[in-house]
Amino acid sequence: MSTRRKLGLFAGALAIVFGVLLGAGGYTFFYAKGHSYLVDNPQACINCHVMNDFYKTWRISSHRGISCNSCHIPESFPADYLVKMEHGLRHAYVFTFEDPQIFRLKDEEVVLNNCVSCHNKVVEPILTAACNDNRCLLCHSGVAHGKR
Repeated sequence: MSTRRKLGLFAGALAIVFGVLLGAGGYTFFYAKGHSYLVDNPQACINCHVMNDFYKTWRISSHRGISCNSCHIPESFPADYLVKMEHGLRHAYVFTFEDPQIFRLKDEEVVLNNCVSCHNKVVEPILTAACNDNRCLLCHSGVAHGKR
């Protein structure tokens, strides 16, 4: 078999593999409603049933007028989309290989920075006097999602 024919077969096989991966990825993105994560709508969070309790408790909390992204995603571009991408990949991994019922906050630092950013005038004197480690969630864990 000539080198040219071998190269053609290799390119054809590579195109088939690439096409299958692209097709499977596109279908997964469509089925998982991946497009909904590109906007700032809290309804996107309940695409996944394990988030229903978080969504329900958020809806009755004092923070119900604040979107999920306002707390869980950094405020600056491109960090916001990078974190969304990382969350999406991590969620896909957990749902594929681990137990999705055990969902934990992974980016506590982002949430804490957003707490301080929104409540800066109120918390600045407290942060410098008593809570200089910015661990708002130690005392206020149920604020945004109520008691679950």
